[in-house]
Amino acid sequence: MVVSYTLVRVQPSKDLDILNKVKTFPEVKEVITTYGEYDMIVKIEEATMDDLDEFIFQKLRHLEGIEATTTLIQAKFDPVKG
Repeated sequence: MVVSYTLVRVQPSKDLDILNKVKTFPEVKEVITTYGEYDMIVKIEEATMDDLDEFIFQKLRHLEGIEATTTLIQAKFDPVKG
């Protein structure tokens, strides 16, 4: 299982439309709207890195209104559990 957090920058006035579209994807587990350089954080879960690549490049980044994305991959190491 690959878990990622993708930071998404959206064109002004497109944020609600993008939010509603992104929430419909089964790969998306959570969407948080934010202030600052990025407009939302999208939590994505996929079986493999190849699946994650395909989702980001073929689905997410193709949505009209998305200007940029930055993806952070969750580490397997859990500093709390060791």
